[in-house]
Amino acid sequence: MKIDKRIPPPAASKVSAAKGKAAGKSPAPASGASDSLTLTDSSTRIRSLESELASVDITDTGKIESVKAALADGSFAVNAEVVADRLIEHTKETLRNRPRKK
Repeated sequence: MKIDKRIPPPAASKVSAAKGKAAGKSPAPASGASDSLTLTDSSTRIRSLESELASVDITDTGKIESVKAALADGSFAVNAEVVADRLIEHTKETLRNRPRKK
C-alpha cells in the first residue's frame, strides 16, 4: 500500500466522495433540517429606496446650460491651478489603490 503525502483540497475530496457514492444524485436533506431566509422590514425598505434612487436624475441642467452658454460666447475660464491640483490628487489616489507587485 502506497501512502500519498499530498493532501487534497477539501472541496475536491467532497466532490470525489459524492461521485463515488451517489454517482450524480444530489444528497438528500437531513430529516427535519431546512434553510430559510427572512428579510426584515429595514432591509426591504433599503432595497426599495435603492430602486428609487437609481431612477433619480442627478443632472443639473441649469449648470450644464450655463457652461454651454459660456463656452459659446467665449467667457468660460479654466482655472489651471485647480485643474492641476485635482489631477495630482487623482494620480496620487490611483497610485495608492493600485495592486502591489510581489
